Amino acid sequence: MALGQGTTSSRANAATAPRAARAGLIALPDPATVVVVGGGPTGSFFAIRLLRRARELGRSIRVIILEKKTEVCFYSPVAFCAWEGCNYCAGGISPRLADVLRENHIAVPEDVIESRATEVIVHGDWKSIQLPVPEGREMLSVFRGSRPRQRAERFTNFDTFLLRTATDEGAEVITGEADGVHYSASGRPVVGYRTVVETGGDLPDETIEADFAVFAGGVNRLPGMDLSTDPLFAALREMVPGLRPPKVRKAVIAEMQSSEDVLRALEGDMHIAQYGSKELSVEMASLMPKEGWITTVLIGKSIDRAEPARFSQIVQRFVELPHVRRLLPRNAELRVGCSCHPNLTVGAAANPFGLRVALAGDMAVSRLYKDGLYSAYMTASALADCILEHGVDRASLARWYGPVVRRFHADNRYGRVIFFLSRGVFAHPALSRVLYQALLTERKNKPLDKRRLAHVLWLIASGDDTYRHILTAMLRPATLWLILVGGLLITFRNRAAELVFGLDWTGVGRYSTGVPLEDVGRKRRELFLVQGLEPPARAPHMERMYSIRIQAGNDAILRQVGAFGDPDRQYLTPRLVHIQRTAGVANQVGTVIHYEVVPWGPSFSVVLERLVEGRYLLYRVRDGLGRGGILAFDIDQVKPDLNVLTIYVAFDFPKGKGWLRRLGWSLVHRMFPKFVHDVVWNHSLCKIKQLAEQDEAGNSDSPPTAATPELRSRDRESGEGPGD
Repeated sequence: MALGQGTTSSRANAATAPRAARAGLIALPDPATVVVVGGGPTGSFFAIRLLRRARELGRSIRVIILEKKTEVCFYSPVAFCAWEGCNYCAGGISPRLADVLRENHIAVPEDVIESRATEVIVHGDWKSIQLPVPEGREMLSVFRGSRPRQRAERFTNFDTFLLRTATDEGAEVITGEADGVHYSASGRPVVGYRTVVETGGDLPDETIEADFAVFAGGVNRLPGMDLSTDPLFAALREMVPGLRPPKVRKAVIAEMQSSEDVLRALEGDMHIAQYGSKELSVEMASLMPKEGWITTVLIGKSIDRAEPARFSQIVQRFVELPHVRRLLPRNAELRVGCSCHPNLTVGAAANPFGLRVALAGDMAVSRLYKDGLYSAYMTASALADCILEHGVDRASLARWYGPVVRRFHADNRYGRVIFFLSRGVFAHPALSRVLYQALLTERKNKPLDKRRLAHVLWLIASGDDTYRHILTAMLRPATLWLILVGGLLITFRNRAAELVFGLDWTGVGRYSTGVPLEDVGRKRRELFLVQGLEPPARAPHMERMYSIRIQAGNDAILRQVGAFGDPDRQYLTPRLVHIQRTAGVANQVGTVIHYEVVPWGPSFSVVLERLVEGRYLLYRVRDGLGRGGILAFDIDQVKPDLNVLTIYVAFDFPKGKGWLRRLGWSLVHRMFPKFVHDVVWNHSLCKIKQLAEQDEAGNSDSPPTAATPELRSRDRESGEGPGD
């Protein structure tokens, strides 16, 4: 039977061959032959699980994998052979998939792993939120196939490694494409396939009659194909009444090249954005740095509506967006090396199994927008266990395999709510500011293991739990209370302070400046030891710390820090506070900076006491309220051309003599508006970053770039509007 050409005899087979099986359960015979259509992760996971469990149970099973891609040499370091082609996947290994691979002794080789994420960065309209990967969790990136062609050692890829692992377990691989399936007279599935070299004609070259057939070829036999007209699904519908393909949605995946400097700056980061712009509707996007490449994935209405010829242009427009551009070094160029527009499974197949046949992986169901490899593993493993331990009849599959598919499908409903809510928050200027502030408040006041909001956001970004559990965690009263008290109320207060001190964000990029509680203690100790002082046993009465990442060298940052006190400086210019250098020159020991709050506020001076190793500038408060306190600048290189500038402010209030003065100073301590430092230095640090990066680039008038000259020109003409 040619694929999709249903005949009277084949329909009779579908109707009569299974009839005998309906009366009872059918066990997989011993020995047995199982054919797997598709040599991707789902097919390999199934074969590995089935063969390992069969050995444990003392069963004899022959597993034949049909894989259509040519030049399959499996995972081996030879330059003439590779698993040829693209597998239409970003290649992310989630924490949960990393767990199950480890538990099942599937060790991904180091040369297959392209990168390990140490931080997930979630981009919001107000600021980006940096989420360190928790201890004990892993997020990896791999290439699934041999594309892009330009990459070195393209034979080293995840799918080929898995297929090789399956063959090591005993699976056989035939390079051929399934193009027909029907029941034999005995009710067993017969799979027809064409080998690499087609001979022509309407009939398959070869057939395999099996005791069970697994269809694990995914939803992209051709990228972006219409599943309703796919011949393979049509043939399966002849065998499985009521089968309906899963709902799919278009995605764009682009492998982008850039310079070594750009790739080094992004190393260890995983970027997620849930919005685009008014003109570019993006609902989910990720940028995943790899060895020599950046994998970009886009999903959204603009992709749904676009013709394939426009997909590369959409990718270029996306990397030009301000919230994407700010993660890149200035003047960074990203070039699309290759791109595809695959289907992404967003629903579940109806009735995905019948007598001796079943769909697995993306053909059956996939986790919504994340973790497709994890759902592939779970469906493949459940199917393997089902046919070994329970049976190959429809009733057994419905009882033991069907619930796994249904659970993923049901959980995706919660996922849709999560992405709707989180997209609405991150894309909204005010709501994203409130959420950022709530997270920052929590980081500054609670130890790592007590941070509810950070944990919830990690779960949303990584998918490291079921969507049902994540949504429950999002909507708990305790979570909402943290957002109200630590986010909304403090945002109102900080916005009022910005208005009072005349802080304008127009044209200024907004970046994270908050420092977690545990890092404050570590940095405090470091700064006191640099001065040759014993770190204090307790935190000072007034203590504030801020840090910002700057894509510039040490000298460029020092030049901006040296402008502290200059009359023409472009940062730290709050209304009502006069700050000026009264003695010395920039970055020289003995320099004195005088503060005065007008019209009748306090005044004090700080003097630069030490400049250590060209990175520590240590000022001492020599008079006024904070006498003896410290103002420190620390420039710490974390990557080539990437430094972290930290500012530390600390002093103790006077104790006073007598109970009345002690009471007075106690009230001053409690009522002192420490948050004003947060507001002023937050704005100033973002401005310092901008100035230092312009200094490093050598052209303060050149806007940061990410794509083609034509697109850069269009952006300059349209203008950016208010800055971050």
